Amino acid sequence: MSSPSTESIDRLQEAFRTIMRTLGPQMAEPVPGLTGAQFYILNQLEQRQRCTVGELADSMMVKPSAITAMIDRLDKHGYVSRDRNEEDRRVVHISLLEPGKKILAQAKQARLETLRQLFSHLSEEECEQFVHLFEKLAAAAVADARKKDVHSG
Repeated sequence: MSSPSTESIDRLQEAFRTIMRTLGPQMAEPVPGLTGAQFYILNQLEQRQRCTVGELADSMMVKPSAITAMIDRLDKHGYVSRDRNEEDRRVVHISLLEPGKKILAQAKQARLETLRQLFSHLSEEECEQFVHLFEKLAAAAVADARKKDVHSG
């Protein structure tokens, strides 16, 4: 595989910056009052049914204390519930409540509409190529990160 030219990388970075400046706010806060991190937590809870604070922290690559503050806000809005493990009271399971499911569905719909609008500028074939290449880059990024973890750990 050949290495991309500096010019290609510069063009990619500029295009990425432009997309993030214009779409970033819509994707980061798809519905008013719900941050990107909160969206991610609700999405994880929907997929997993329930998680511990540690599992959520690991999936977001942050410290549990950062998750606790986000969970506090989600709990305050009635989006999630906390349940202490009976055998180990230090373990807290987080579950998605009905209001959380509703706000998550609204946020997913808003994000879907934003991306549909963006992708409407591409043909079906171009869209498929883009998704395929993005998935390939994502897999490469994960593989590279794992290599670094192995070598640094």
